[in-house]
Parts: sequence; C-alpha cells; structure tokens
Amino acid sequence: MGQLSFYSAEARQPCVGDLAGLLCGPGLALGFARGRAARVSVDLDTPDRAAAVVAALAERGVQARVELVRTEQTRIGLAEDDTEDDATEDGSAADEPAAVDVVADAAADEPLDEVPDEPLDEPLDDLVEPLDELVDDEPDGFAPVVIGSGRRGPVEAEPESEAAEPEPEAGTAEPETADTETAEPETATAEPTEIEIETEPVVTESWQVTTAFRTDLAGLAAQWFDGDRKVVPPDFTLDGAALRLWALASGRWVESGSGYLLGLDPEAPDTHEALRKALATSGLPSTLLTGKAGGPALRVVGRRRLERLAELVGRAPRGVAERTWPAA
Repeated sequence: MGQLSFYSAEARQPCVGDLAGLLCGPGLALGFARGRAARVSVDLDTPDRAAAVVAALAERGVQARVELVRTEQTRIGLAEDDTEDDATEDGSAADEPAAVDVVADAAADEPLDEVPDEPLDEPLDDLVEPLDELVDDEPDGFAPVVIGSGRRGPVEAEPESEAAEPEPEAGTAEPETADTETAEPETATAEPTEIEIETEPVVTESWQVTTAFRTDLAGLAAQWFDGDRKVVPPDFTLDGAALRLWALASGRWVESGSGYLLGLDPEAPDTHEALRKALATSGLPSTLLTGKAGGPALRVVGRRRLERLAELVGRAPRGVAERTWPAA
C-alpha cells in the first residue's frame, strides 16, 4: 500500500501532463501552428462534471471555458395506430379468401357425387322403353341387355354417362372463378400497406470544456495523436493524478454498486486494450466492456481493487456526486 500511495494524486504537485487523464476518456487534442501549440477539449454529461474539470485544470495553471452543446437527432418510428389498422385489415382480408376457397371446393365435388344419381330416380321409367327398342335393333349374336331392374350398373355402361362428363368440366371452371374472386381481396390488401413513418427530434445536451491553445500542450497532442487518430503512447504510465482526471471526466459506479467504470472514447477503439494494460500496470486489473454491456469502459471490481482505486484518485472534489467518484 505504501508504494501505491507514492503514485496517488495527492503525492505530488499537479502539472500539465495530468491532462493525459482526459485523453484516456473522451478527450481530444487539437494541434495548431504546425504543432507549436495545441488545445484539449472534452465533452461531459453533466454541468457538475464540467465545473469539477475546470477547477482541476485551474489547479494546473490551465484556463478553460464551458460551452453547452445541443445535438439534435431524428428518431424514426412507425405510427402505432396505422400499424394496428393494417394488422386488422390484413386479418379480415385474409379470412375472406379462405371462405371462398371452401365454397369452391364444395361446388367442384357436387357434380361428381350427385349428378349420376339424379337421372336414376325420376326418369328411370321413361328410359326403359327407348333402351329396350335400341337393344332389339342390335344385330343377332349379341345378348340383349334388359334395363328396368332399377340397378345402377347398366346405366353406367350407357352413353348417358358420357353426357355427365362435361358437367365436371363446368364444375372445374367454378374454382377458377373462385380463384379470380380471391385475387381481388389480395390486391385490396396491398393498397393499405402504406406505412406512415413518424419522425421525432431528440435533443441531447452535453457540456464541452475547452482550453486555449497553449505551447505546453503541444507535446501532449503529439504523443496522443497520429494525424487524426488517437493513440496511446507506448511508454504511457498511468499515475494517480492522470487517473483522477479520468475519473472526473467519465468515471461512474455500476448501477448495482458492484464495480466502478472508467469510460473510454467510443471513437477510438484502438486505445481500449492499451489503456486496459496501462491500468493493470498501475495495480488495477480491469475488464473491458463493449457498448452493448454499458461501455465502452473498463470495469474495476473487488474490494481491494476499489480501495486501491480510491487511494490513487484521492478525495472527491467539491461538487462531485458520490455516484461518480470512487470510494473505498
């Protein structure tokens, strides 16, 4: 513990190099005059954080200003009423063709089952004499067929069964008409599929702390930025003073209180793993969280590690909420 206290924020005087803690989080550095000067800026989520960061910069002889930034974004969604209406219309239109199909199937089956039986009930007596006369005209050598017993078998052999064949053809035409009718509800359901999209403007607020262009910040910008890309210096050592500014800018407790999070820059994913290693070198192993798990951030858990973190960053600055500051 004694060695860790040597690296705590209160073990030495604040300096400009401590601003590297802002760059560990969402901070940015911008060079000017061909690298002879630079400035540092950071976006914060609450005005309390902004006031605490400005005070910390003033302790290091760096003046900064705070600016409220409003960002307007458009949220796109579907209209709830229109969606429900479409679902109701689709459901009713889908039921109607089903009923039509059932009727068409019944119409197609009736000629096959009932048509051969109907001629045999009433006109059977009328058909006996003409059929007997036709049988008498047959040449000799053929056995006459006597009809009149009321049996159905001989009737099927007569040409009358051929007359019943066109009727199924007419019956088969009925389902085609039903299919044509079913197409009308389908085209009708395609018309109300127009979806109305609702756009709602969403305004987010942040507080941007920006320093002036200073020559003593040029070296910091050169170490942390390769052109427009943020990088972690290969020899970077994370001490208590830089860690204090990191916690001021983007530190917070996990909602369950089981760990502390140090926020990372979402626009610089290449720095995440390097910062995790730098934090482990200072005696604080952590877990890298992605955006889906509440990150990007480094999570420190465990009683001993949280005590070490609280010792490194020192006492909470004035006005900083307890939910954002590590404590043993």
